[in-house]
Amino acid sequence: MKEFEFIELLKEKCKECDSTLGIGDDAALFDNFLVAKDIVCEGVHFLKTTPAEHVVLKVFSANISDIAAMGGTPKYVLLGIAVPKAREGEKKNIIEAIKKSAGLYDVEVIGGDTASASNDLFVSLTVIGKKGRFLLSRSGAGKGERVYLSRPLGLARISLEKELGADFDIDAFKHYKMMAEKELGEVLGNVGTVTSCIDISDGLGRDASHLSEESGVKIVIEEKRLPFSHLKQFDVDKVDYFINSGEEFALLFTAKKEHAVDSYLKDNGFEVHDIGYTQKGSGVFLSNGAKRISISSKGYEHK
Repeated sequence: MKEFEFIELLKEKCKECDSTLGIGDDAALFDNFLVAKDIVCEGVHFLKTTPAEHVVLKVFSANISDIAAMGGTPKYVLLGIAVPKAREGEKKNIIEAIKKSAGLYDVEVIGGDTASASNDLFVSLTVIGKKGRFLLSRSGAGKGERVYLSRPLGLARISLEKELGADFDIDAFKHYKMMAEKELGEVLGNVGTVTSCIDISDGLGRDASHLSEESGVKIVIEEKRLPFSHLKQFDVDKVDYFINSGEEFALLFTAKKEHAVDSYLKDNGFEVHDIGYTQKGSGVFLSNGAKRISISSKGYEHK
């Protein structure tokens, strides 16, 4: 059973939960608090040779990104960690990484649990945040809206492939250092004109498909609007890498064109990219002017 099949089955079996929003969005909502959780496992999400401090930052970023996608402000974290004997010597570095990551995102570590592990390192984080003035979810987009992306995509995939042995001129650990859009998420949760939002963790195609499914609209990504300049130095299929790069932690969101949310954000120091539009229908499509191709299943699926 793959990840998305597992999640769908879990949603079906847990329909009686009392949260306003729960399984299926980026975070759960309880009263005015948002709660998100993530776990990373050695051998699945990172290698035995990956420095533990990079792993810690990534799990912080993944969770903070989920709160940002809901328009909230992260406040507190609960940490769970199991350290194998082979990494005992890294414990001080891990503690420093936790302190540094919490400082970068201005959150407070309020508890958690530690354990020993037989062979592999496990790190789990729960983030508690405050809801913004307007709750963002995946289900609010309507037809005739613009689709925005907070920053270009593709470098996380290239960096991951470098760590796995590819010959790219890039930091092999850059994909662990992709920062969550904490400040932008807070603004989007208070501006009042954003209709839906998600963070890019599974790739542009897959994550846009979540918005499409939950909102009941078709999403059309216009290839001519995608920013590719950051990929020019790499010998890759730029469209493929842009669409299929996961764990980028950029924000993908929708808003009515007449609200000019991109102009408002630019005036407040945020440069976002208008990359497409919504219309009646379903699915996610990439348009190059001459034809449209479905990209709903394009992206990265976690094991």
